[in-house]
Amino acid sequence: MYTERFYRNWTTSHLKTFRVVLGESDLQIYAETNLRRQALRALADARKTLNEHIARNPFFERSLTPVFTGAASPLVKGMEEAGREWNTGPMASVAGAIAQEVGISLLQFSRTVIVENGGDIWASAPGHLDFLVYPGERSPFAAGIRFSLNASEGVSVCTSSGKVGPSFSLGRADAVTAIHSSAARADAAATSLANRIHGESDVTAVVEEVAAGRKLQGIIAVCGESLGIWGDIHLTESEEKNA
Repeated sequence: MYTERFYRNWTTSHLKTFRVVLGESDLQIYAETNLRRQALRALADARKTLNEHIARNPFFERSLTPVFTGAASPLVKGMEEAGREWNTGPMASVAGAIAQEVGISLLQFSRTVIVENGGDIWASAPGHLDFLVYPGERSPFAAGIRFSLNASEGVSVCTSSGKVGPSFSLGRADAVTAIHSSAARADAAATSLANRIHGESDVTAVVEEVAAGRKLQGIIAVCGESLGIWGDIHLTESEEKNA
């Protein structure tokens, strides 16, 4: 079922903006020039790889726990590795994995590329980029949590919620945002960590666990009036909601 991506109206950028839709994938992309044709080709290739793998291994699509199929495809292999690292099914990382696959393919045409796929983002730029976490209109942090990240080596910002958007979550977090160089790992981490937050008292424990394990570059977790932040994250203030 389609869910309106209302947050896309909040983004301001000097870059060219274009949308690419194929099957269940709905990508909003920012680059120095309109690369819609190249992006559509990359998205079609990624979806073909994934769909062919699912046809051979139907449980890959349904499993809520880690699986191993011995796949040679870097896309599929990365999703399976992310699932094993965060104890999720491989499809918990599909949005992030596809965003990165498409984004990397466009770097040969543009120094700056940002790909957003259902709230999961992979981005690469010469310097810092601004991001915003939206925990919902009923949250005390409804204005959004704004932050800046160095995107020069590529960075992924993926969010899961038990209250906002179509994400499947076993928890009740308003938002859990995971930051990592790998979008598959960030996506799986956001899902896994959001599953563990059932109330405000769970936020501190989850953030402390991430800080101790250092498997992520950063985390932002919101549940009710509880907010936890860890990592190399520069909080910012601005009048506009940005990428």
